[in-house]
Amino acid sequence: MSTLLVLDTSPRQDAVSRHLTQKFVSDWTIANPNGTVLHHDIGANPPAHLDDELIDALRRNPEALNQHQTDVIKASDAVIADLAQADMIVIGAPMHNFTMTGAFRTWIDHVARPGKTFGYSASGPEGLLNDKPVYVLSTRGGQYGDGDPENPHSADFQSDYLRHIFGFMGIQSLNIIAANGMDMGEEPRAAGIEHAKQAINAVFAA
Repeated sequence: MSTLLVLDTSPRQDAVSRHLTQKFVSDWTIANPNGTVLHHDIGANPPAHLDDELIDALRRNPEALNQHQTDVIKASDAVIADLAQADMIVIGAPMHNFTMTGAFRTWIDHVARPGKTFGYSASGPEGLLNDKPVYVLSTRGGQYGDGDPENPHSADFQSDYLRHIFGFMGIQSLNIIAANGMDMGEEPRAAGIEHAKQAINAVFAA
């Protein structure tokens, strides 16, 4: 039985990225009628920012943690378990200030953990998660390309960063589905959404 992990990262409840993740989940469910969907709304429920206390918690004996540290580490462990369990991941990721939302960036701080999702050997860093397809539904106010690593846009700092950090954890198969022109007027907005929907259709065409 297949498992889809869904991350909504926008703080806005009516965000285009949310509508696109809903379409992705709907299409995935049709293709996987017996599958399981795990949904994390980190836009509405952002994780705690790492501070001195929480950074310290990641490096201490579990028996030495206070209750707040214990609760945060348990939440981080649960999210990492979902990452490991999922067969596919879809992320609704609006581009904020040319990168990603604060909640999404903080979520990464909670899952990119030494000994959990990456480690170091004599040959260098090693990702500890198994590879799996990740689809990032990236909504963009302007025209910032389609996330193609062979033809990057100079202002798109989101795509390469996400490829690098997920790859660092062992997940190499990250795909960008971009919806450009969200703030450029009715026609560019509609064209950007339609482009993203067609790209989602193509994921499940086979």
